[in-house]
Amino acid sequence: MSGHGAMDRGWSSSVGRLLDGVGGGVLACYVPPGLVDEVLAVTGRSQRRFRSLPARLGVYFVLALCLFSGASYGSVIARLVSGRRGGLGAAGWVLPSTTALSKLRRRLGAAPFELLFRRLSGTSVCRSTPWSHAFGLLLVAWDGTNMDLADSPANAEAFGRPSCWKGEAGNPQTRLTALIACGSRRIIDAAFGTYRTGERALAERMLPALGPGILLLADRGFFSYRLWRAAQATQAHLLWRVQADLHLPVQQVLPDGSFLSRLTDPADTTRHARKKARRRKAGQAPPPPPVPRGPVVRVVEAVITVRTDNTTTRTSHFRLLTTLLDPRTTPAADLAATYSKRWACETGFREIKTYLRGTRRALRAADPETARQELWAYLIVYQAIRHIICLTALRRQDIEPARISFTATRDAVQDAITITPRRANAHAEQIYQDLSQRLITKHVTCRTCPRMAKRPVFHYPSRQASTAPASQNATYHLTITTPDTPNTQTQHQHDQETTTTQTRTP
Repeated sequence: MSGHGAMDRGWSSSVGRLLDGVGGGVLACYVPPGLVDEVLAVTGRSQRRFRSLPARLGVYFVLALCLFSGASYGSVIARLVSGRRGGLGAAGWVLPSTTALSKLRRRLGAAPFELLFRRLSGTSVCRSTPWSHAFGLLLVAWDGTNMDLADSPANAEAFGRPSCWKGEAGNPQTRLTALIACGSRRIIDAAFGTYRTGERALAERMLPALGPGILLLADRGFFSYRLWRAAQATQAHLLWRVQADLHLPVQQVLPDGSFLSRLTDPADTTRHARKKARRRKAGQAPPPPPVPRGPVVRVVEAVITVRTDNTTTRTSHFRLLTTLLDPRTTPAADLAATYSKRWACETGFREIKTYLRGTRRALRAADPETARQELWAYLIVYQAIRHIICLTALRRQDIEPARISFTATRDAVQDAITITPRRANAHAEQIYQDLSQRLITKHVTCRTCPRMAKRPVFHYPSRQASTAPASQNATYHLTITTPDTPNTQTQHQHDQETTTTQTRTP
């Protein structure tokens, strides 16, 4: 099988040779034609005879559908081949119909795109930097979200849909759980399931992507004894938020205010409860509490106080578990501040669902197989855009990728969709230079509503209208608390004060 950068020259017709030069523009730098041919051959989707719509063109067509999510089939295929439209017309090739393009998608299926994503996924193309690593470990996080699918009976039966007090409501949805590198926001691994599939079940599928040198962040919805032990077995370090009512007996208080504890196996708790019930029924004294036999963990409890410009103050309590047990190399205040990097998952989902797919827009596919195909294609296109952003950041003395606009990169990839694979590398270098000159001067991270700078304009007044600003500058104070003196300030207080120059709009 040919290498990733190789070009297949086996076409026997002039039309085939012209279609051979269609490669999705700059996408060909990240998704080379040789790799596409290899994936098609492995999954058995390569054509055995020449077609007017070859399989390789079908792969780039599906990727272009995700890049131009609001355009029709005919418009997308016309943009994809516009660079060779004259030669194709002279050779007798005409734009295919929507029916032919739909049959092409069904013929390809989801398997080639899933394998293509697996081949292209990786941790990061960026070096070890303060915004991508902490304590010498690569920061990654996993989280879940829902994706709206086309409202069809087949999708509803395969994936399910949300429900309300009147019954089922809304479009069918699939649940996506992704493992994302916090610094580059590139997706390391992903898993899809039905609407009823839990995030923990999907996270278990991504455990093989973990390993030594990784610090995994997760919110409190992911914690379970089973998943914690499974993730710890990969030799990756963990920093998870847990529920406030989780029983964690204090074994040793550390100098930085954190303390060591030991997790309790739920099976031991169940056996103790049954034994206690039997003794109570027999009129006997209750048994002594079970001795925890789980792994030793370090508990960091922190109180975060947020003060906004209008003197409003909010307080929230965080409880973190970690496998990093040494307070000298990993102080509790630094661990609590590092947990905020988990928000990179939410930012990545916003880029996929809002900036790439489009706001309130469902996927096109009306059957489950092509819906899965489209889901994998969206992740591939998102990976390609993040890849370009990371390479641009490396060319400017390792600037943070967050300073490079995702929408500007997306627009650059859209504009270069007609570039042939032979010219893609040279054109990509020009894109790197252009993006490096259009850096975001202020990356706003310390606002109470960082996603909304202005209130939307509605034609009708809201009953819950508020005169408070939609987004305000905020100051965060992080205080580590100890189990002996809760909610008291220690000498390891970590205060972060950040202001922005953006104008607040009420």
